[in-house]
Amino acid sequence: MNRRKIIRAFFICLIALFSAAKSSFALETIRVAYPSMNTSVFCLLIAQKEGYLKEEGLDVQLLSIRGEIAIRTALAGEVHFFTNAGSALAAGVRGVPVKIATVFQDKPGWDLIAHPDIKSVAQLRGKNIAVMSPEGSLAIVAREILRKNGIDPSKDVNLVVMGGDEVRFPALQTKSIQATLFNTAMSIRAQKDGFTKLATASDYANLIEGGLATTNDKIKQNPEKTFRFIRAALKGLNFFVSKKEAATQYMMDALRMKDSELINAIYDIQSRLILREGYSDDKVLQSMIDDMKKTTKVQRSVKIADIFDLSFVKKANDELKTSGWKP
Repeated sequence: MNRRKIIRAFFICLIALFSAAKSSFALETIRVAYPSMNTSVFCLLIAQKEGYLKEEGLDVQLLSIRGEIAIRTALAGEVHFFTNAGSALAAGVRGVPVKIATVFQDKPGWDLIAHPDIKSVAQLRGKNIAVMSPEGSLAIVAREILRKNGIDPSKDVNLVVMGGDEVRFPALQTKSIQATLFNTAMSIRAQKDGFTKLATASDYANLIEGGLATTNDKIKQNPEKTFRFIRAALKGLNFFVSKKEAATQYMMDALRMKDSELINAIYDIQSRLILREGYSDDKVLQSMIDDMKKTTKVQRSVKIADIFDLSFVKKANDELKTSGWKP
């Protein structure tokens, strides 16, 4: 009887050890909010599919959440990162405790798209132009394009706050709005449907379109986890730039598109704008901050370190270069 008890106890211990070992290998979930499909999201999807996140003991959960809501959600601790770094820049300048941890693009890849009967920016006077939030990236670039074409965005047009592409494109089709800024994918699709391209955003502004942002608390609470996530994302970014055929297949899956010609056109435009190392130089970053201060009417001094924490992505770059890592 004693022998049976010993054997039984042995197997119970073995099961307990197995369960403990299994739980120790469980992946930690990183929740990431995104407003629309862009380079940041593609890189994370690639990092997931290629196993880069798993190598770091992580798993990503992508949540479609609009810009300013994503920031509130992050501050409440509901998500770990968000991809709308432009909104993070506006929030950071206002003193909200968030940091931009990577800059994947410092020039926006959007086009100003209008109804077919509008052929110039000048014809937008008195019209409705949709943006995603009053101080988000779309709004900032839209105002810059209008100003440089002699239109006062506060008086001559109506900036209407709407959701993502899935909301703004039907609004454009039904003439609820007359123009909006679309990302590369939606821009090409809209032009194929007869809508007019009035301007290319990268000709008018330096602005963060692709990047990853988080809260100051998340960085302080777990800098090691933050670093692992950034390193996996950076690997995904380099895969995207280096392996066109595989990257475009991932894009087709994510966008649920079968038009390879369209996907290749999107890829060619986006890949030219990508910052392979995941950050921009200080001069560009400070100019973005200064422009945002004007937009938000903030008077206090705001430095790069107040808005950006690029230490993780720079460290990851150094490690990958030293190790000779290739996708």
